[in-house]
Amino acid sequence: MSVMNRLRSVVALAILLLVPVFVHGTTPEEAAKSYFEEGKELSKQQRYDEGLVKLTLAVQASLETHKYHQALFMTYMALRRGVQAIDVYKKMAGEHPDSPTVHYWLGRLYLQSQSLDAAALEFRKAAELAPKDDHAWISLGHTYYRQGKDAEAMAAYQTANKLSPKVAAVHAGLGSLYLKRSDYPKAQRELETALRLDPSLTEARFDLSLIYERQGEIAKAVKEWRRILDDDPNESAARERLARTYFEQQQYEDAVREYSTLSQVRQGAPEVFFALGEAQVMLAASLTDSDDKHQLKDLALQAFQRTLELDPNHARARRYLDILSSKNTPGQVPQ
Repeated sequence: MSVMNRLRSVVALAILLLVPVFVHGTTPEEAAKSYFEEGKELSKQQRYDEGLVKLTLAVQASLETHKYHQALFMTYMALRRGVQAIDVYKKMAGEHPDSPTVHYWLGRLYLQSQSLDAAALEFRKAAELAPKDDHAWISLGHTYYRQGKDAEAMAAYQTANKLSPKVAAVHAGLGSLYLKRSDYPKAQRELETALRLDPSLTEARFDLSLIYERQGEIAKAVKEWRRILDDDPNESAARERLARTYFEQQQYEDAVREYSTLSQVRQGAPEVFFALGEAQVMLAASLTDSDDKHQLKDLALQAFQRTLELDPNHARARRYLDILSSKNTPGQVPQ
């Protein structure tokens, strides 16, 4: 047997049997810390199989310490061994059925694999075993939300918020649920709290922009969309909202700019090219310089032609082409 095969056999035996093969320190906590540090160092060196052995031993020695499980979880993810990790944690849960932390991390693995029902089951077990630990309640809220179980998600998030009132993701989840209920005051309060705690939450910022937009606070909505785009220029939902708002406010030059950028991100979206062409038509109608008008007309023709390439049944784009190909003045809007 080669050296590599022998090493893999040791790894498999240590992981599957969950039996410590080395002893460090004089207490389980000291041993766990030692294994953890060794495992981290091995992972940094990309010696992942050896790192898995050490991190598994750290978990064994201190079963309820989340950071050891997290390190083991992340190593499995780096190796793309989610299926193997689930098998290991299922065995661990069978051997330690009363460990909320083991059930929690098994839930995380199921969640990573998109097995939402199995994830929810494990998170519920973890919450029942440790009702004052916010980890399971937060993840249970996320899972229920993804399943479309809004009432259950709301209850889980509210419990998590009582336990840990300064978790940005919890406030973001609550805000999104209140938004779905059209309860804008509560949604706004939760989302603003989430963003104070973590300004990088793009989805929360977008949800907040929708609230401002629906309440007629367009300037505030525009400010949020611009901030989203400053952080991520390829974020198309915010740019589309911004472009549409500029068009509705008859700021056609700004609308053309935003739709032009958006067309580079969403090159297969006929609705984007149609909106770009329409904005170019309206901008041309507002200009006095004939050369600028002609140039915009040509660009609009290209946009509508691209629209029909992507959607041959787009009737309004075809009518625009008919108008622009005639001697009519740009600015006529087909109905």
